[in-house]
Amino acid sequence: MKALLSLFCLVTYLTCTLSANGWPISVDMACNKALSAVACSFEFTNNANEDLYLLKRNTPLEGLDSQFVSVSLDGRPLEYEGIIMRRAPPTKDEFVLLKAAESISATVQITDAFSIDADGLYTVQYSRPLQYLSVNEMRAMSIDQLRESIVHKSVHIHLEDTSLLSKPKEEGDAEIDYTVHLQDCGSATFKNGNVQNSATEDAHKKLCGGIDKAKGKVGNNNISITWFGAYDSKRTAKIIFFYQKTRDGISSKNCIYYNNGPRCKANTYAYTQKTSTTVYLCNLYYGDPTDCSKTGESKEGTLLREWAHAYGLLDHTADGRNDCKNLAKKHPSCAIINADNYGYYYCDAQ
Repeated sequence: MKALLSLFCLVTYLTCTLSANGWPISVDMACNKALSAVACSFEFTNNANEDLYLLKRNTPLEGLDSQFVSVSLDGRPLEYEGIIMRRAPPTKDEFVLLKAAESISATVQITDAFSIDADGLYTVQYSRPLQYLSVNEMRAMSIDQLRESIVHKSVHIHLEDTSLLSKPKEEGDAEIDYTVHLQDCGSATFKNGNVQNSATEDAHKKLCGGIDKAKGKVGNNNISITWFGAYDSKRTAKIIFFYQKTRDGISSKNCIYYNNGPRCKANTYAYTQKTSTTVYLCNLYYGDPTDCSKTGESKEGTLLREWAHAYGLLDHTADGRNDCKNLAKKHPSCAIINADNYGYYYCDAQ
């Protein structure tokens, strides 16, 4: 279901943006098997007659910190098992100047994010629009004016002896500091020191009851419409399903909180991986209040989003309140699989 919804969102998004945007930035890509990994190289070229600032976020230019490719075997999509980050709006240092006719390249190992364990013909497809600003827009730092260049690029690679390939793995091993057992809501373990652990513990304790409360309010009301679009019974059933899946994951697993994760950056709140039992916390997270807010960010809201990523199998396609509201209004079928929409609705429903 999740794969079909993601495909629908991608097709819908491309249809809506096709007429309004050109493709000034193109991508060439190639994939090869090397020892125990499959490495893919990407070259981004500015085809416009002006200099452009390309956003590195959600591209291989920042490494494999997000899903920018999809992988399928004989037409069957593979689950993305890599990093999913929750971040603040982009800052100037996340852009790279790409002069007219200039190219920039990067290489990543897709076996760090996809389990490739069967021989056959694989398709690797670039799956995100590229975002950029003109030089004048960058001077004004007009993030709200981010433009997009749609990518239609894929490669095929026949792989054999895939049992020898490495598999995605968790990072940041550290000793356990302590574990808190919670009635009817699993347990929370803390690693890598004490950085506001008591506040994180307080926020975590509210999640199971908070999810039950939020789930019970899903329906034909203003909060649901704001974050998930016009009422539709089938979408409502899917929203309840994802909330329940997240709650089941939290209550049945030992949830691990790792302070100051190895991949944390200045603009990162937290991150995790699909099906993971660990959420890695970062500096932006520590600066937020503990309890949910209807106007700002909070530790409780961030934790809900990250466990939704890990257990609810949700995408991360929109950030920030306005972006998520627009997604709900224009593309509700995408909003119901976007973790930030679930986070904002969750807090508004408390």
